[in-house]
Amino acid sequence: MKMRVSVALVRSHAYVPVSTDAIGRPRAACVDEDPELFFPIGDTGLALLQIEEAKAVCRRCPLIESCLEGALERGEAAGVWGGLSEKERRSLKRREARKRAAAASA
Repeated sequence: MKMRVSVALVRSHAYVPVSTDAIGRPRAACVDEDPELFFPIGDTGLALLQIEEAKAVCRRCPLIESCLEGALERGEAAGVWGGLSEKERRSLKRREARKRAAAASA
């Protein structure tokens, strides 16, 4: 089941176009970043700063919503995807599961 995610959920800043490819499609903001930025080791101390830095890249990305949806569909367990950390994605999935269960029992 495809989970719809609101941009308002993950974006706290206004849309800022990053760049486009050769035929005008938006490019992901992370394309020029070190991939390790998005995969911190742990979730405390310096890793928290790294997570926030990765999220800042996501917030300026025109593909934030589709990135998050793809990560949820693929079950990405690690890293920052679509502006959400591992813990935030797990929490979102639990909330959505509770909503579906409540709707099914109503």
